[in-house]
Amino acid sequence: MKAILKDKPPLDGQVWKTGLRFADKTAPEIEESGDVKLRVVAGAICGTDAGIYESKESLRREMTKLTKPEVIIGHEFCGKIVDAGTRAREVLATLMIAKSKSDPVVKKFVGHKNARQLAKQKDFLEILGERFYSSAEMHITDGTCYQCRLGERHVCQNTIIRGIHDDGAFAEFVVVPVQNIVLFNEGEIPPEVIAFMDAIGNATHTVQSTPVLRETVAVLGCGVQGLMATAVAKFAGAKKIFVTDASHGNFSNEKLQSTRFRLATEYGADHCFDVSLPEEKKSFYNTVMKETNNTGVDAVFEMSGNYRAYEDAFRIVRMGGNISLLGLPSGLMQLDFAKDVIFRGVTIRGIIGRRVFETWDLMRDLLKKGLAKKFLASGFITHDLPLENFEEGFAALRSGDGLKVLLRP
Repeated sequence: MKAILKDKPPLDGQVWKTGLRFADKTAPEIEESGDVKLRVVAGAICGTDAGIYESKESLRREMTKLTKPEVIIGHEFCGKIVDAGTRAREVLATLMIAKSKSDPVVKKFVGHKNARQLAKQKDFLEILGERFYSSAEMHITDGTCYQCRLGERHVCQNTIIRGIHDDGAFAEFVVVPVQNIVLFNEGEIPPEVIAFMDAIGNATHTVQSTPVLRETVAVLGCGVQGLMATAVAKFAGAKKIFVTDASHGNFSNEKLQSTRFRLATEYGADHCFDVSLPEEKKSFYNTVMKETNNTGVDAVFEMSGNYRAYEDAFRIVRMGGNISLLGLPSGLMQLDFAKDVIFRGVTIRGIIGRRVFETWDLMRDLLKKGLAKKFLASGFITHDLPLENFEEGFAALRSGDGLKVLLRP
């Protein structure tokens, strides 16, 4: 099969070449009883993939853990199940039974069979592949560490992230553990949206980290994650949403206004500010204070990974407010904890991955209530390309012309 590959970083500080390779790889097969093999319908490029392309130092540290010389990247995808191990079939049968009521064909096929009986049906996998799309939580956890036993799988001590630590989904086929599979009835959510639900989950997890119903919110960073967080916060009932981003280089203020800020407004932002411009930055501070009675916002969602945005976060959050950090910064930042955190009673949260499966359940509900249609109708998916044209997709993201880029094997 064809796949997009990244070489393992060399040791001893040697240069880790930028870029990716498109090459032939042996298709993965079922090795364990709990394995599920999927044919990838579409994958989606995320910021982590772009960082891998650019050989960022923060990802170098993670990818030195690889046990092989190269890895298939990509962790956002939608697929169709084509094979499964014995134990996996029973788990999938249980999922099918739970979702059979909304599909007459599946309901008739299930009948009064239990999961074990259903899994042994000769055409079980065929029906599964025909009537369902699938995706997967690509943070593979051990299920036995302290955090997993607490139900906090998203912070498992021994997480293996597919597409970083092991083979991912930018290929024709991918194999994942059945406990990470998520099933969708045909027509439940468009496959183009399922393909980037992993990313929507990051934004959803950020928003669900603190109450937003009837609250004032600032979203710092209006890239893909910031736009999705804006949309999710609006659907979750935020009262007022302030959004910032920064024009730079060829990504002019005009381009920022006509692309990202246009979408942010469509998704529910009340005010958008280009904080690279001094007058806009001042307006951002003044507007927040004016519209919150000089109190500050209840919640800040930092999606940019820029320390200047961190400074903004502490400036505009209210006493007793919450700051949730998803963006990945580089380097170090000085912070006066006494002044900015302790005496102001501010809560800071780091966000990693998605809560399994609470975040998936919440975003499924939001997408079915209209968020999926909004993403499609607004042009959030800017590129839909064959897998072999991945260079065009990554170039679009670097230039700022791309938002969500799909790659189809």
